[in-house]
Amino acid sequence: RDGAPRPFGHFPPFACVGRRMTRIALLLALLVALPASAQRTSDIVSWRVRADRAQAGGEARVVLDATIRPGWRLYALGSPVGIPLTVTLDPLPPRVRAARLVQATPVEGYDEAFERAYPYFAETGRVVQVLAVGEGAEAGSREVSGSVRYAVCDDRICLPPTETAFRVPLVVE
Repeated sequence: RDGAPRPFGHFPPFACVGRRMTRIALLLALLVALPASAQRTSDIVSWRVRADRAQAGGEARVVLDATIRPGWRLYALGSPVGIPLTVTLDPLPPRVRAARLVQATPVEGYDEAFERAYPYFAETGRVVQVLAVGEGAEAGSREVSGSVRYAVCDDRICLPPTETAFRVPLVVE
């Protein structure tokens, strides 16, 4: 009008339409996101972990088995799309070191958006952390711990990555 400053909270008649549309858009975004956030990755993937017995100077295997709800995909190690599965070990006991990480043969999928093939697990998956047990390792039980980080998708949504801790006894004979 006359160029005088307007009081705080005063908006021209059409400015409120922009704010109202922003609020509606935000509300719709939240409503769309709620079904995805209501899903928990731990309800979709469960892990079972075991370790083989080992001999000093040999190898042991820490086996991580995933059971995946039908219709969901768990990205495999090294997947070029999505968030690939990773295994992280906590500090290992004396004379035990990580040797290599291997996985069961994954399914090959194709991502249209990225125009790339990618490996994933459906219904079950297995990752094995091979450990080298040194010659001087004393007989007995010790603990190996760490975590597995993974992400899952179905044909509609992908859930945020999840990290699941594990602890397993490693017996050296």
